[in-house]
Amino acid sequence: MAGINVLLVGDLRYAEFHHACRGLSECSQLATAESVAAAEQLLLTGQCAPDVLVLAQAYPGQCSAAAVERLRRLAPLARVVGLLGSWCEGEERTGRPWPAAIRCYWHQWPARAARQFQALQDGKPTAWSLPVTATEEDRLLCEAELSGDGRSALVVVCSSNRSVAELLCDACSVRGWATVWLRRDWHAVVGGVRVGIFDGQDLSEAQLALLQQLCKLLEPAPILTLADFPRIEDVLRALQVGAAAVVSKPMRLADLFWQLDQLAAQCRARLTAAEE
Repeated sequence: MAGINVLLVGDLRYAEFHHACRGLSECSQLATAESVAAAEQLLLTGQCAPDVLVLAQAYPGQCSAAAVERLRRLAPLARVVGLLGSWCEGEERTGRPWPAAIRCYWHQWPARAARQFQALQDGKPTAWSLPVTATEEDRLLCEAELSGDGRSALVVVCSSNRSVAELLCDACSVRGWATVWLRRDWHAVVGGVRVGIFDGQDLSEAQLALLQQLCKLLEPAPILTLADFPRIEDVLRALQVGAAAVVSKPMRLADLFWQLDQLAAQCRARLTAAEE
């Protein structure tokens, strides 16, 4: 994805931002700046002409709205995306979020940013290519319209919450997936599973034990784990016990669908390789 130029600004030593940094280096021509002043120097001297300006902010107020506006003036055609840490989750209610900026929390980044950058690279319409005056509702509607066709395969949903289970099963069915909700007897449905979805909720020790059990039961099918506003240590623990990926709640269905497609493709590749 070499055609997309990205300028990543901020203190990247925070563990929350490590995954995003690796992903950006793989999917774009990436330039980094540790501070707004350093980013301004890169832009003023013409060393960087970003298509996307990513501002990493670990806590509210770390980068002021005035600083963002200065960068916007130096790169007027660039989309401004906030890569936000967990401390910023309440900023829209109690703080002063940056105007006309796309907000993406670190735990939303893996499932959301990859498809947005791919669409930008391919010149396809995407929520991040909408005008800067677009609202969050506009971006949600855009993603709903752009959702593609699903894959015909079996997805197993494991959740103790009936409402969540029904939502996931209904959403997957709309995309063309066959779904089964595992309730009590986990060993009732095992064969033919392409992907599992585990509603990890708060990823407590009990939830992680259940997740580990499900991973072993459905192996080699990858398990997508959902978590309520996870922290970095929660994600790391889920991955350590066997989760293939973690998607945060509240979630967008487009994030869920993209991650399911990625995991299902990986499962198909492994099965094909085993058959050969």
